[in-house]
Amino acid sequence: MPFGYILKNVRMNGVTGFPERIVITRSDERTKYWFLSSALVLFTVLWLWVNGAVCWPGKYASLWSSEVWSSSNSQHPLDPYTLTHTMFGILCFLIASLTAKRLPPSRQFFLAILAACIWEICENSAFFIERFRHSTAAADYGGDALVNSTIDIVACGLGFCLAMKVRKRISILIFIAVEVVTMSWVRDNLVLNILMLLFPVESIRNWQLGI
Repeated sequence: MPFGYILKNVRMNGVTGFPERIVITRSDERTKYWFLSSALVLFTVLWLWVNGAVCWPGKYASLWSSEVWSSSNSQHPLDPYTLTHTMFGILCFLIASLTAKRLPPSRQFFLAILAACIWEICENSAFFIERFRHSTAAADYGGDALVNSTIDIVACGLGFCLAMKVRKRISILIFIAVEVVTMSWVRDNLVLNILMLLFPVESIRNWQLGI
């Protein structure tokens, strides 16, 4: 029996002594996918640590940093990009509601965490670090600290849960509002981040640098 499933009713055969009727409920399926999601986050953190990510940036670390275009970017637990990862969670929910709406919410949540973990592994690889340096305004980017990567994944999960609790229309409005705020605040957001990684635009890069 898969992990997370429980026996609800068992009727034994009086002749053979073997069960002839077993009713299995999936009421604990959420527990199973919470466990799998947690294990996936742990695996991702261990993977990043083995591949050279630092746990904490040192004695000058703080809980918050707004210096998005400096070498301290993504070295602290919280920064403006925490919001973009939260929006990534909302985006995952909106995509799941369109393409995988028959899946239980627990499985959709697991897929969102999987996407967040893949994102963290990719953006902290040597290829993507160089991509960030040459294609975006983050010329001093050197990868995320483990504490930052962990918070980013959690932020994605919180964004997904937020979108799941409110109406889809409200989720879309929140996504648009936060994207506008972060673009005005730090000249970057989730959409621009993805755009500059895939199709770098020099004029946007200059605007982000204030040139």
